[in-house]
Amino acid sequence: MANSHKAPKQWCLSKNETVNSFENWRQNLLYSLSLDTNFAPFLVAGRTWGKRSRNSPRRGFTDDGNSIPKASRRTADQKVTMLELMLGQIANYCPIISRNSIVKNSTSIEYIWQLIRLHYGFQSTGAHFIDFNDIHLESDEKAEDLYQRLSAFVEDNLLRQGGNITHHGVDVTEDEEASPTLENLVVLSWLRLIHHDLPKLVKQRYGTELRTRTLASIKPEISQALESLLLEIHTSEDVRTMRTSTGNQFLFSRGNPKASNGRTTTKPNRATKVCPICQQAKRPYFNNFLSECRFLPDQDRKFLATARQITKVVDYTSEFPQEENTGPSHSEPATTLRVQVRQSPYLNAFKRI
Repeated sequence: MANSHKAPKQWCLSKNETVNSFENWRQNLLYSLSLDTNFAPFLVAGRTWGKRSRNSPRRGFTDDGNSIPKASRRTADQKVTMLELMLGQIANYCPIISRNSIVKNSTSIEYIWQLIRLHYGFQSTGAHFIDFNDIHLESDEKAEDLYQRLSAFVEDNLLRQGGNITHHGVDVTEDEEASPTLENLVVLSWLRLIHHDLPKLVKQRYGTELRTRTLASIKPEISQALESLLLEIHTSEDVRTMRTSTGNQFLFSRGNPKASNGRTTTKPNRATKVCPICQQAKRPYFNNFLSECRFLPDQDRKFLATARQITKVVDYTSEFPQEENTGPSHSEPATTLRVQVRQSPYLNAFKRI
């Protein structure tokens, strides 16, 4: 029994497509068209034809000569018919492009791909590569999905032979391949887009491996440990925020202005319950004091308790100002006066019996 090759069901392009989704659509369509021997000759790289017009109804095709086997020999009209049937199939699955732009005005299969790319805004140009800077991690996107988007974008912008882009004024003679350095840059950009402190932590954690291996080589290991790496970064940020908040409260209590008599004019009200750790982490509930936060490590909880005790002592002593020195001023000379002392008169008020 002969093997039958059947392509997956072809789908239509939507209004919003990415580089990756467009390439999936294009490759599936190319495979489907190549299964038809009448369409296959028009899919060869470099094959061109003319635009359809009144003056050129055959689009530049001629009848095959005697050098072509009779079974494969085609006339110019037959070639035009097969070509327009193929272009019509492409137009059926590409409703976002005018049908005449594909069937009548196209001159090659590459022309059609570039026309579709231009519609979606990712045509292969030097300016399109700058859009790499606009890629960022979406709110509901996984880290691996972001990496695939970065990789697909870079691969799509590799220079190709016969393209319309030159490098330093020189035409590209062969298709460009991704170098190890380019792969390292993709992984580095991926780490930086996930969290700005992640590259530094990866350098510390995988310093031994990176002595003999490239960054792209250990990317699978980083992906597996990504959750723990991010947890370590967030924990460090929470501790840093807690210590900064506690230090500011302690300095404020010591630097609180006093009235002229040494006492505070007004007693501050009790602060609103706001936990800086939960608030910065964007947790839904942060209406609690920092000391009551269940995400606070034990070591920092002890540090916070000690700081609060010191703050209470400082506030208690500040409410009782030191006694003013009422002694004589050292700037004035001390003087003494002699006082005469006499015995008080004695009065016997009781009668003896």
